[in-house]
Amino acid sequence: MTRLLLDAQRYALLLDSVARQGTGSSKRPLTPVECAEGIRRLMEEEGDTREQVAERLSLGNPSGFGLYKKRDTSTLSSFLNLLKVSPKSRDLAGWGTEDRPKIPFSTIAQLASFSHEEQDIILQSVFGLDGKKVLGKEDVKSIRKWRNDNPGTPIQECVSEVLKMKPVVRTTHMVVCDVGKNLRALVDSDAYRETLLKTLQDRLEGEFYYVNVGQNVAVISMDARAYGAFRESQYERGVSYTEFLEGVLDGS
Repeated sequence: MTRLLLDAQRYALLLDSVARQGTGSSKRPLTPVECAEGIRRLMEEEGDTREQVAERLSLGNPSGFGLYKKRDTSTLSSFLNLLKVSPKSRDLAGWGTEDRPKIPFSTIAQLASFSHEEQDIILQSVFGLDGKKVLGKEDVKSIRKWRNDNPGTPIQECVSEVLKMKPVVRTTHMVVCDVGKNLRALVDSDAYRETLLKTLQDRLEGEFYYVNVGQNVAVISMDARAYGAFRESQYERGVSYTEFLEGVLDGS
């Protein structure tokens, strides 16, 4: 009975989140990736088709006549394509109403046809220390076209040519955190990047490369050992990346 109640609650959150599409509101209970996982569950556990899920969630404009109207499933497909994106990068997906460093999920979904390593390289190209570039749908389409027109060209060169940016020479791990109280206090000081990286370096194993902080969200780049500490906090101890970072910053 408890499982059914939780499922019903989760479905309500999913419905509430996707129903706000196009409203300009950033107040959604689930992230795009969580919505994608919920949609996949509807299809796998209940055997719903894409059209049936789109109908249940009121996704896509219906077309046709009378009782035979079918809903467009392109938005639903964009959600599902998020699950084909590298676990290192998919949490960068936002609703399009958040500030940088979040990227609209419809743009992230465009990366589905690339390998995970290539996805990471493309996304990390716009998250350098002082980078101001915001990745858009047309950028991804241009990168894909450049690669198709120049088969065998390393993805780093494709990205460099299209975005006119220095290519990534090393792919790393990235975590996305909300800007909590402790991080906010740090960001308000001068040279916060250096201070934050040194604090993380002193208190956690591994190496930290850069941090990019927006108004409400931060992206931190690190090696595999450092990433392991964040992953353990979330998946073994049930502590979110944000809570874990706040604990590190206050010394707990």
